[in-house]
Amino acid sequence: MPGEAQKGPIGSHGIESRSEGLGEWLREFLKQELTPYPGRGAVVARIVISATLTMILIVTFRIPGGVVGALSAFVLSRENLVATARSAAFMMLAFVIGALFIPVGARLLASPPETHFLWVACSLFIVFFMLRCLVQYGVATAFALVVANVIGIWYLPGPAERNVELTLWLVDATLIGVLVTVGVEVIYYALRKGDDLIDGLDIRLKLIEDLVACYATGKDISVTTKNGLAQYGFVGVGTLRRHVSRGNYSAEFRARMSALVSLVGRSVDFAAALASSYQRLPEQDEQRLLRLQRTIAEMRSCIKTKGSPCDSGLEPSPTAGTPLLSEIESMVSLMPTLFSKDTTPDPSLSLIEDAPDTNRIFIPDAFTNPEHLRYVLGGTLAAMLCYVLYVALDWPGLSTSVTTCVLTALTTIGSSRQKQILRVAGFLLGGVVAGMGAQIFVLPYIDSITGFALLFASATGVAAWLATSSSRLSYAGVQFAFAFYIVHLSEFTIQTSLSVARDRVLGVFLGITMMWLVFERLFPSSAADEMVRIFVINLRQLAELVSSTPRADDPASIVKVRRLRQEIYRRFGEVNAQMDAVPFETGAIREGDMAARDRIRRWQASLRSFYVIELPLLQFRVFGDLESQGRTFAKLENEVRAGCARIFNAVADDLQEQVTTRHHEPEIPVEVLEHLEAAQRGQDIKFTEREQALMRLTRTISQIVDRLQHEVSTEGLYETYASDAPSPASIVPKSA
Repeated sequence: MPGEAQKGPIGSHGIESRSEGLGEWLREFLKQELTPYPGRGAVVARIVISATLTMILIVTFRIPGGVVGALSAFVLSRENLVATARSAAFMMLAFVIGALFIPVGARLLASPPETHFLWVACSLFIVFFMLRCLVQYGVATAFALVVANVIGIWYLPGPAERNVELTLWLVDATLIGVLVTVGVEVIYYALRKGDDLIDGLDIRLKLIEDLVACYATGKDISVTTKNGLAQYGFVGVGTLRRHVSRGNYSAEFRARMSALVSLVGRSVDFAAALASSYQRLPEQDEQRLLRLQRTIAEMRSCIKTKGSPCDSGLEPSPTAGTPLLSEIESMVSLMPTLFSKDTTPDPSLSLIEDAPDTNRIFIPDAFTNPEHLRYVLGGTLAAMLCYVLYVALDWPGLSTSVTTCVLTALTTIGSSRQKQILRVAGFLLGGVVAGMGAQIFVLPYIDSITGFALLFASATGVAAWLATSSSRLSYAGVQFAFAFYIVHLSEFTIQTSLSVARDRVLGVFLGITMMWLVFERLFPSSAADEMVRIFVINLRQLAELVSSTPRADDPASIVKVRRLRQEIYRRFGEVNAQMDAVPFETGAIREGDMAARDRIRRWQASLRSFYVIELPLLQFRVFGDLESQGRTFAKLENEVRAGCARIFNAVADDLQEQVTTRHHEPEIPVEVLEHLEAAQRGQDIKFTEREQALMRLTRTISQIVDRLQHEVSTEGLYETYASDAPSPASIVPKSA
């Protein structure tokens, strides 16, 4: 796999394009992932302090189950204090539920070997169902950790009193870790003023602004700017997405910021490619660059005020000689639209954005979608195979194999393989190199809690630095910490036996082997195909959304639209998750899958913008005064909506066909904006002030849809680019 990887962060046309050897790829990969970035040191310091304080309390009071307690510093959310508190509450609730579920079930079923086997199977089935279908994923993860660890405690059960005691100590250790972590976060936010989401967006836009300013003035691009763009292009915007999803924001603001994060991420990609490809741009582009610079500066000011209305007249000026600059212009021109006065919803019309299912426990299709059942059965089968094997061998040290299955069981080959590779790497580094290495070379010279605390903090610092990398590497940091903790926090004395680390590592390999067997051989599914499949579903739902005409006097139609918008928003996140998994897949078609990944990233950024900008039009249709809506405007708006729906469905059909055939026939697109302008041309149409604002939004969404249709029609989804050939994406249609 690494030998087939391609150079990051991005090729000259916005796509990774040049193959390189394993050594060069790995060196560049680690360099980009481990480079410091603003805020990383603070997060690492908070993790180290929380985990070390938890360890000191656990060791001092001799509390069993300290591994999960110390690991709480890694798994709790840190996007803001509210998100941390919510995550902590959910995690404590899940551990309490798990502590009640396990002893009660074990008391009823765990004594006879036959029913004990049934109890383990049912417990694991429930775990995987929770991981797949529970709305609060944090609760599901915490519950899964309880069950996976306690199954080992109740292995061929001995005295029930002792098993119950160890289970309760495990919960107690976790509560200590959670409370310590929350305490550290409270102190940090009390001392620090700022917003990590706003700061993250601002620094990325500042780098793009600096790059554009250098081109506009003819100055050399500074090394800081070039390296900063390259780094942020490589790391991506996954952290910013977590800030948005876990932040204490309104649904409307969250949708706007999600779209903005995608646009900023793609702008950084193109800016990094531009900076690495051109030291100078043509002089005739000076005014164009200055307009772009002003728009970025205005957008930064808008973001700092958390989305105050922002209007900009930037119009993209595509040219054949500077396609990357055209792409940046296209992305940046959409940003102010997200926060313009035209797209600011009337507070009295916020009903559509109100969450109708705030108390929902399971996702809407939890009991109807067969894919969920496939996932649950696959994960349960893999975990049970591990359980049967280590019980048959009477080797309880291999019980980590069940935890491995729980933590790595995902829906596709790519995402499963990604976590398996990172888990192996983390366990080898944390368990063998750091864990067993410390047993041999360091612990013989330590005789106090101070010395052990320094060793523990050092290892935690390394793990935390890895964990604060991008999604490509961060999981390895958590596994590094888990492996190190499981070696050194299993008992309250210095661990001199190497068999503990050996058994844990072998358990991980057993779990990975079973996961490979089940998910790749029995239930194969490509991450790239899953990415396109979810994207196609979203296109069809967007077509349904834009075609819908709910009525204010029909509550059922309002609820239907709200749920539809929620499903679309959720699938945006699912597409992003599959994108992160695609690079970890192998095979002859990987190069085409990587090209498809780049295109889906670009198209999804536009769809997110459409999702936000279309809301005022939807609200006007539902709540606007029917008598005040001119027939001409209503007719034009209906025609545009119908055209957008047809294009979304046609694009969905095209992409679905390409997944099956891997073949694409170029088509001549029919532009929605051209139809709109033709309908208005030569007519003396008078719109109200509100209709004029909505007509501007209609033109914008027409441009977005035309651009999407043009790119899908003219370039194949899996078509790869030669390193010296222009990207089809660089040929922008007139309306875009």
